[in-house]
Amino acid sequence: MRSLSILPSRADDEVTGKLRLNIYHRMMGQYPRAAIAYMVETALSTLDWFPTPKQCLEILAGWKDHDAVVHKHRTVMAASAVRQERQARLNDVMEALYRRDLDQDQIDALPEQMKVIGAERGFLRLHDDGVYRARPVPVPTDG
Repeated sequence: MRSLSILPSRADDEVTGKLRLNIYHRMMGQYPRAAIAYMVETALSTLDWFPTPKQCLEILAGWKDHDAVVHKHRTVMAASAVRQERQARLNDVMEALYRRDLDQDQIDALPEQMKVIGAERGFLRLHDDGVYRARPVPVPTDG
């Protein structure tokens, strides 16, 4: 939305300018950067003054790459959500290993990569028989 500020416009006071920006953002904030860039480029080459919200939406309606960019945006967002979910699951498992809440059957059922990470973090130990087991909780010694 910052790119809108380069378009020619009337002089506004600070409050009016902020109100105008809020209106534009509310109406066009859901469009990806590529669409806004297209709109700004088109407005600069075809209009004499800062476009009204209606003019901006009319320009955006002519944006040709809409479906492809929206699809890419949704794909990126979905991939991000999947990464966040995987990280949350990993965090939960590592927390459970840290608290020693998992029994051996639950440890055995973990994906191999989680067991490796658990061993790297010091919660599990890979034994000679190829089985990951929880490290024992250190017992403090009285000294």
